[in-house]
Amino acid sequence: MIAKKHVLLAVMLMAAAGCAEAPFQGCPAHKAPVAAPAPAPAPMPVAPAPIAPVQRTVLQSKPITITGINFKLNSSKLMSHDIKVLDEVADFAEKHDSAVLDVNGYCSKVGSYAYNQRLSEQRAESVARYLENHGVSRSRMVLKGHSYNDPVASNATPQGRFANQRVEINSTIQVEKTVN
Repeated sequence: MIAKKHVLLAVMLMAAAGCAEAPFQGCPAHKAPVAAPAPAPAPMPVAPAPIAPVQRTVLQSKPITITGINFKLNSSKLMSHDIKVLDEVADFAEKHDSAVLDVNGYCSKVGSYAYNQRLSEQRAESVARYLENHGVSRSRMVLKGHSYNDPVASNATPQGRFANQRVEINSTIQVEKTVN
């Protein structure tokens, strides 16, 4: 009987040793309920990237006034210093081929209004003829005489009268401007 006890004890020890290698899984009939895993936290909201300002190019009108074309008293003949200015005007007109040139002749207040009106028109014509001979189409020029209206200086001195005996050229060009 002792031998049976020893055999039984040996079998039990072997069974226990075999169970030690496998993890205990509990009683299959009485498993505890398993809780559902917690939901993952919602991702943190990300601030949208700042919107870069949109740049665009627009055309903007830019007025231009060209001065420095003066005449001797009672004359519509161009002087040597006028040629340099008019060459620059011709270059300007070539670069800005859509620009219209308003050629305005003026006089000092010496003589009658009617006489100075004709002389101011002749001065504008002299300038237009020079520009036309240097590549500027006559169709791009608008000529006007102003007699002794709109003086830029006093007519009381020779220097003031010389300043008033002039042609001014006005134009408007389109320039590109970048805006946000």
